[in-house]
Amino acid sequence: MNKFSALVCAFVCTIPHASAQIGSYLGPGILSRGAGTIGTRSGEQVDLRFYADVTGVYDTGLAPYAVDSKGNLITLGGLYGVQTDLGAYGTHMWKHALLGLDYTGNFIHYTNNSSFDTINQNVLLGYTYQKSKRLLFDVRQIGGIGNYGYGSPGFYGASSAPNNFVNTPTTALFDNRFYYYQTTMDVNILQSARTIYTLGGDGFWVRRQGQGLAGTNGYNLRGSVQHRLSKTRTIGATYQHTHIDFPPAFGESDLDMGQLFFSDAINRRWTFSLAAGAVIAQVQGIQQVALNPVIAALLGTSFSESTFFAQTVFPSGRVALTGRFKNSSLGFNYSQDITPGNGIYLTSIQKGGNANYTYNGIRDWSLGVNAGYFSLEGVGQ
Repeated sequence: MNKFSALVCAFVCTIPHASAQIGSYLGPGILSRGAGTIGTRSGEQVDLRFYADVTGVYDTGLAPYAVDSKGNLITLGGLYGVQTDLGAYGTHMWKHALLGLDYTGNFIHYTNNSSFDTINQNVLLGYTYQKSKRLLFDVRQIGGIGNYGYGSPGFYGASSAPNNFVNTPTTALFDNRFYYYQTTMDVNILQSARTIYTLGGDGFWVRRQGQGLAGTNGYNLRGSVQHRLSKTRTIGATYQHTHIDFPPAFGESDLDMGQLFFSDAINRRWTFSLAAGAVIAQVQGIQQVALNPVIAALLGTSFSESTFFAQTVFPSGRVALTGRFKNSSLGFNYSQDITPGNGIYLTSIQKGGNANYTYNGIRDWSLGVNAGYFSLEGVGQ
């Protein structure tokens, strides 16, 4: 799917607030969740800002989840119209806490086919609370409504962290309404200024409007240890167990992942991070099988369905390079992860990478571009 947008007008409003400082050192934070970088721009915390814009859009390749009177998939030519965006982002810091917000919402009206008008919304809310010198709590909420199978929820600058299962771009086959939510909580124990232990988990679900498309229920439990070797260099290890099922479809997955990770501030502008490990995936589902010719002649069909169980081991990891400058930031990343799939392919391996650039050198304006590529491969299907 391709999308072209011509900017008509945009504005950003800023609401100032008094800043404060969290009381003491918060540890290496390479796997930072909670507030993390939610609401930041160019790697910097900013006050709460609102924005709105109106763009002209021309969309090709829209694939609705529908068939015509002959049972063929409906295909659309180019649709053109107007898109209106509203959003808010920013951070607020107290003495022992940090709050980050990133919200985007848009309404799209197609002049030549209003039946495909749609509203999309996404919100990320993160909160980090330092209860004591050695104890921190991270809470993160993700939720929204979407309709398109390109990009990702939170595409307009919303940051992501490991294990954002519902916030991960997937190669959806249809443009169909979906609803998603994820709640995350982690407890961080600072053994020292150099070492931190983390225990946490997620609960998440996705529901799709189209009948026949599978939804997602799941949870994730994890633990990690991080150790700072120097002022700029951190190493660590993490383990997590994930369970996913796919109502109303038959099937479920249990995933066990272990990774080692490394992060290094190459200089005052560039940071490099690497995580590498493996996933053991135990997947149950339904697959199509060819029938014996005699049975096929008797039943009048060449195929049937049967349950399957598959256990697979595959590599997983991510690599990222981030540069922060006076008025801008530049980032590159590549990853191979497990995802709950797209409603047709269920448990899947996703490979992909992107590059992004943000510029904040103009007063009250933020300009950015993001480009990426993703592929999806079913596990067991």
